[in-house]
This record gives sequence, structure tokens and C-alpha cells, in this order.
Amino acid sequence: MRRIKILFTLIISLSLLTACSNNETEKSMSNQLSDNSKTSQETDSESLNQSADDSNDFLSPEYDYDANKLNLTDLSTGTVIASHSFEKAQTVLLTDRTSQGYIVMLSSPTAADVKKTDGITIISGNDSAETLSYWLFDEKLNLIEQYELSDETLVNGIMGQVFSVAPDGKTLIYAEGSSLYQYTFATQKQEKISVSMNEEVYYEAIGYSDSGNYLAFYGSITGQEKDTAYGSVDLKNDTAAVFTASDFSGSALTVNGEYAAVSDTVLPDSMGGPAKTGSILFIDLGQQQVKEIRVESGEESGLAAVSKDGQYIVTCAGGDSPSGFVRSYKVSDGTKVAEQNYTMDTNCKPYEILVIGHSAYAALGTDNGNTLSQAVDIS
Repeated sequence: MRRIKILFTLIISLSLLTACSNNETEKSMSNQLSDNSKTSQETDSESLNQSADDSNDFLSPEYDYDANKLNLTDLSTGTVIASHSFEKAQTVLLTDRTSQGYIVMLSSPTAADVKKTDGITIISGNDSAETLSYWLFDEKLNLIEQYELSDETLVNGIMGQVFSVAPDGKTLIYAEGSSLYQYTFATQKQEKISVSMNEEVYYEAIGYSDSGNYLAFYGSITGQEKDTAYGSVDLKNDTAAVFTASDFSGSALTVNGEYAAVSDTVLPDSMGGPAKTGSILFIDLGQQQVKEIRVESGEESGLAAVSKDGQYIVTCAGGDSPSGFVRSYKVSDGTKVAEQNYTMDTNCKPYEILVIGHSAYAALGTDNGNTLSQAVDIS
């Protein structure tokens, strides 16, 4: 699953960008999603102690701002598998997984400092000189390649915070307004992607599909400030399908396999609080079709994910408290099929949902680090 993390200078993993969706316009979608259930995990212990390949799904690159370290952490146990220390504070722009391992992009207030570590892709650089660095590592945290990014147009595009790295970590696409550009690290060349679309979309978030053939997106259309445009770009044919969600303010995009989920902004209590009900926008990237999934409460529409087979939307809600809940809905008809509360020993805040097979976990930030909720069978 592509778990895209874009962090800003003062934002750490305890920060949560909440989002949900209210889509009034959707393209009719065939109801061909298979309901064949897969064998679910019977206990949390079993789900966290599967094969070594499955355990890799729980590994997450996390930056420790206090120690200026980048840690590869097993969220299921809290164990740090590998780490890399920096001499001075870094600003994290991106941590992500690739098909080969991990990538990290950092910006530094000092001269570019790229050091070989025993395992993570890291980009460190110089803000004042507008330079970034990019490190690509394999799944065992062995360095594959490192690059310094100094092209002003490229750096400005990345600093605009609307970009996505390809699944193999070798290219990235960034957006400037309504334009998309692709950059290849090995050749240091970038080119504009000329996309044929029926609306001019000003991109606010983009994300590659696991195959690298499609790009999920959401953004805005001039004159429709209360609506959100969203859809799929076919990168092989440079075509796009654009849909509109009325009275919707997208704030999060997650991609898993060839499917994506867009979440809407949940208002804080000072602005009226979350709505009584909400919705999540589902995108089938390959078929370029969408569906609106209604959810039971507005607060849960702030954090969503999709299963890799595209059959389920998973939501989570929980503030700075010891408890919260995870729910799942069938994409085919919007039926709620699972709900489970979680309770921790300390205050926690969900910042991500991991969907592995047909099991889901809320990734929770606490004062003592990050952890996972109990497994939820979403089918």
C-alpha cells in the first residue's frame, strides 16, 4: 500500500490532517466488485506475527525531531529496525515506501548533507540555496542511490507540496497550479505532462497507483470554490477523467493498489464541529470511475483508506483521547460491514489507517511514540 507522508517543519506524526467527502456528482459505476471473502485473521497476535513479507507492511520511516534521527519502526511492536542520525535539525518533506524499499526527502538550513546510511532513501538539503537531496534505499535499508536536487523550478514545485514519487522511486510528478511535470532522477530531466481533460483542475494533492500507470488527484476548478474536482490521470495515454464533489473540501488522499480514497475537511468545534453524517470519495483509477460512500458520522470522514482490492472503504475517528473506532463500508453498495472500538492506556490520536488484506489498523500517535490499534476484520 502506498502510504504517502508529507510533513512540514513544525508538524510531527501526532498531527492529523482530517478529511472526508460529500460528493453530489458521481459517475455511475458497475457493481462488479467481488464479494469473495478472504480468510481473516483470527486474533491480533496472529495478524501481527505472520510471514516476514507480511511484517514488512508494518514498517514505517519516522523522523524523531528531538534526536534528529530517522527511524525505521515496526509499528506492530514499536521496535526500531534501523536509524540514521543527522548532525543538525532537518525538515521532513516526505517519507514513503517504494516497491524496492524506502525514500525520504529532507530540507536542511545548512549545506546539503547526504550521508550513506545502512538503509533509507533520504533527501537532505539547503533551504536558503533552494537545494534538496534524495536518498533511495532497499527494503533492508541498503543505499541504492542518492541525488541532489538543485533545479530551481523543480525545488519550487516540490516545496509547493503537491508531488508524488513513483512506486519504484525513480521518478516523481509535481504540480504547479493546473500543470503536471515529471522529473527523472537518473537523467535529471523534467518534462511537462500534457493531459487531455474536460476541466482545468488546480491540483491540491496527487498520488501514484501501485502500478505507476495512473495518478489519483483532487483539487479545485475556477468558479466552483465550494466544490472539489477529483479523478484519475492515465499516464500512458495522458488522458484524465474529472468528477466534481459538491459542497466538499478535500484534504487527504490515500492510494492503495489501483484505488484511491479522498477525505473531506472536518471542521473543529470552534467552527461548528463535524457534520452529523459524512462521505468518502472512492476512485477506481484504472476504470476511471468514482463512487460516493456515505458514512455514519462526520468525524470519521476525516480519515479514510481503501482496501487494495477496492472492495472496502475504511474510516477512523478519535481525538486526543484513549479511545476511538474503526469502521468499514462495502464500496459496492455502501453498507457498513464492520465496526470496532479501540482503547489504549494513554491518550492517542489516529493519523493513518493501514489496510493489509482485509484487516485494518489505526496508526496512533502517543506521547511515547507511535503504535497500532487492534486489528479489525473489515469484511
